[in-house]
Amino acid sequence: MSLADLFHQLSLLIGLPAVALAGGAAAIIVIARDWRLALFAYAVLSVMLALLLSQVIPTEWALLQAIVGGLNAVMFYLSARQLRGLAFRALPWEARWPQMASLSSFRLLAVGLAAVTFFAVRDDVTLPVVGPLFRDAILWLGLAALLGLALHEEPLHAGLSLLTFLGGFQLLLLSLSQRRVFVTLGMTGQLALGLAISYLVISRGLAALDNDQAGRPT
Repeated sequence: MSLADLFHQLSLLIGLPAVALAGGAAAIIVIARDWRLALFAYAVLSVMLALLLSQVIPTEWALLQAIVGGLNAVMFYLSARQLRGLAFRALPWEARWPQMASLSSFRLLAVGLAAVTFFAVRDDVTLPVVGPLFRDAILWLGLAALLGLALHEEPLHAGLSLLTFLGGFQLLLLSLSQRRVFVTLGMTGQLALGLAISYLVISRGLAALDNDQAGRPT
């Protein structure tokens, strides 16, 4: 049995669990304080999206989602680790990057309110040619991503939220039209966005370090 066949069989067995795990990972991206936990949640989300996509497109194409998500997660981790090698221990905690985002309790409350909204409107939302399971996944990923973009201004968390939105949009697009060009554009766009986020993570950290050093008395 090939890897693609095994991947396809797994996708058929865990349709509902995959949606639940993808939704939970999207919520963790919004709530999590630690950037490592947010990266782990993004990696889980990428794998679950690949399993869901394999039900509407060829498995070999769907595997690209897991590969691109893994590459992005590695890039983000290396960018964050590179900053840790600089003189960041001398910075105040709130100026470090990647930093621990504040107000986790507020974000948890916001995600809870978004979940209430989701369950209130999910039955009223209809998408052509999209089943209820995929509709729920697309709707929740969109809500969680928009919430993350509204609550985070940091490059890493905001970038992961944007990637979450693109993942949900790609799930919708490929459910409507299974064309190779859409797969290519979606994966290329996610990888290009990952490179941009990695650059912003490093530049934000270096800017914080330069500002701190410039403000110190000589």
